[in-house]
Amino acid sequence: MFKAIQRWFRKRRFREGKTLTRFIARDVRRDIQIISAVRIEEGIIAGRVRTTNVLYLSSGLVPEPEFEPARELRVEEMWRWTGKSWGGLPDGTSIVNPFRGGKSD
Repeated sequence: MFKAIQRWFRKRRFREGKTLTRFIARDVRRDIQIISAVRIEEGIIAGRVRTTNVLYLSSGLVPEPEFEPARELRVEEMWRWTGKSWGGLPDGTSIVNPFRGGKSD
């Protein structure tokens, strides 16, 4: 029963052409544009990802990024953030480090 409800919910949520948006850190927003959801029952979609640090974007430090090329994404992993909770870059560095002498928090 649970699997049937989960399957219905996923088919409704992950429709082709739809763009999903979620904050994955305090100042990092990820947009996922659904290209194909034919394998949604397996937990896999084809989509294009765009990850934006909105603080940097609003301050004019970085331009609006484009979507990445389409690739397969696992539903369980598509919102995973590997950086710090305050945002920054996925490798733990920050765009402002050169201005602060290379120091990080």
